[in-house]
Parts: sequence; C-alpha cells; structure tokens
Amino acid sequence: MKSLLIVDMIHDFVDGKFGSEGARSIVPKIKEIAKKFRKGGMVIYLRDSHRKDDAELRVWGEHAMEGTWGSEIVEELAPESGDIVIDKRTYDGFLFTDLEKVLREKGVNEVYLCGVATDICVLHTAFGAFVRGFDVYVIEDACSGTSEAKHEYALNYMRDIYGVKMVKGEEI
Repeated sequence: MKSLLIVDMIHDFVDGKFGSEGARSIVPKIKEIAKKFRKGGMVIYLRDSHRKDDAELRVWGEHAMEGTWGSEIVEELAPESGDIVIDKRTYDGFLFTDLEKVLREKGVNEVYLCGVATDICVLHTAFGAFVRGFDVYVIEDACSGTSEAKHEYALNYMRDIYGVKMVKGEEI
C-alpha cells in the first residue's frame, strides 16, 4: 500500500507569511497527484499547527498557529472524504504525531512526499520515514524549497543520504 504525504500546503506557506510563487505553482500538480492516490492509495495531509511553546517559533517567529487561517490547508487542496489530516508541531511529520501509527495500521510501506519546503519539512519528514523503514519517494516537481538552490540541495541530500527515490508527478 502506498500513501501520499502532502506537506504543509497551508496558507502561511503558500499565500501567507512565508508564501511564495514556488509554493503556489505546485498546487495544481499536487491536486492531480492526490486524485491518482485516492484511486489506489491514501492521502495524508501534514499540517503545521503550532502552539505558543513550540521550539520552531524561536527560529521563525509565530506562523501557522493552531486554529488560525495560516494553518489551514489552501482551499484548492481541501481534503476530501477519506483523506487524513495530521497536525504537526515541528519539521518532521513523524515526530510527536500519530503518522507512523496510521501508516502501519493501513499497511502502508511506500510514502510519496510533496509540498513545502523541500529543504525543511519535506527533508525532515523524508528522514522520519527513512529511519522507520518506509520506502520513500519524493515527487520532485511537486515540491518547492525556500530557494531553488536549497530545493536542489535537499533533493540531492535525500537521494544521496537517505536513498530516497526521486519521481516526477507524471510518473505516478
């Protein structure tokens, strides 16, 4: 079984505080990929949803605060029936969440990552999946980094250090 992990496609990272053209540009591709996964896999949204004492806030300031517009998934990618939304408090979607439990219960052995930011939350979630024994794929043209150089660096790092397989959206 395979699962699509859509990482942080929320307002603060698409069209809010840390929004970017790169993040906005991958929305249509992620929407199409999610449709494909709903036919034979599962779709999980990982959503930054911070509380006042989260460590990340010391670095980035307040963003994606729990219960705010900034932490909501952008409307174009709204979860559908059967999709799962998991709130996370830090970069790695596995750390302090039920993500691993959900994947194991559903018999998932392959995870496909897309979203933002390639060099932060996608990278750390790929590591979380790697150390837990999942087969990890990154949909490189459905990810956006904090810069193009950092995006490319993160893709190379995940491939070289974690053995992540890189795929294109149309290969799904």
